[in-house]
Formats: sequence, C-alpha cells, structure tokens
Amino acid sequence: MIRRVSFSDQIVELHEIWDYYETMHNSLRNYLGGIRNNAIIDNKFTGMTATELEQYFDEKFDELECQTSLVILSSVEAKFRMDYLQRVYKRYRDDLSREFRILYNTKLNKASLEDEILEIWKKYCPSYKIVVSDYKGALKFRHWLAHDRYWIPKFGRKYDLDTVYHIAEKVYVNLPFVI
Repeated sequence: MIRRVSFSDQIVELHEIWDYYETMHNSLRNYLGGIRNNAIIDNKFTGMTATELEQYFDEKFDELECQTSLVILSSVEAKFRMDYLQRVYKRYRDDLSREFRILYNTKLNKASLEDEILEIWKKYCPSYKIVVSDYKGALKFRHWLAHDRYWIPKFGRKYDLDTVYHIAEKVYVNLPFVI
C-alpha cells in the first residue's frame, strides 16, 4: 500500500520569514549601536578597532541574509512539492495534474523538483515559464547555501536576499497552486 505524505501544520509563510529577517536585522543593528555607544559591554569585542567591529557585524548581516535566502527558497520548494502531491491526491482534472499523476505512478513522492516537477509546470503552464525558470535558476544558489558554500559558485547571475525574495514572491503571487 502506498502511503501518502502527511502535511505538517508548521509551514512558514513568506511574510513570516521576512518578518523574522527584519527582527533579527534590527536586533543586530541595535546590538551594534549599543556596543558603539558603550551601552553594551561584551568582552568579545574588547580590543577591536572600529573597523574590525564593523567587519565583524558586516559578516553577521551577510550570514543572516544567506540563511534567510535559504529558508525562502526552501519554503518555495515545499510549496511546489505540496502542490504536486495535492494535485495527485485530490485527482484534479487539469492537464498539469494529470501529468503529475503519471509522474507519481513511477516516482511517488520522490519526484525531482528540478528535473521533473518544474519541467512539467513549464510544459503545461507556459504562461508561468519565466517565473518557474527564475526559481529553477535560484535553486543553484539554494544548493550552494545548503551545502555550506564549499565551492566557488557560477550562477550566471547575482543572487542576494532581495533577488531571492522577489523570485519567491512572483512564484507565490502568480502560480495557481491548489494548496
């Protein structure tokens, strides 16, 4: 018997991810401001020059952006995967859903996001091809982030938090997900 994937109730929405990012960013800014004004004393920073302190916090801001980008791209992946499974489980009658059922018959819930699910989206929903392709391109950035950035990336374009957020937003706003 084939077991269905049980969906959790812990899905984090894009606006919640962004709210978390802004909260953490503001916290870092306030922490840095407190250290600069001597309102916060932390022995970790004793003896650091102003330049070293700035560099330290610039690295923390960069890391926060990388981690937030990873979470955003992962949340979009979850949305695509949940949509794929819902279309199969609920037996929707559109061409996209029919093609997903064919894929599910061989791959079950192990279908490749990049090579199968996204390609089927592009084939059966050509009006969303650019949005899906933009997300697919960003997956290279996601893989780099998820695998601890150990290689020198060649993405073909620059990815940063703003770019990733806008790509995710386009996916969420434009694609007709059934979930």
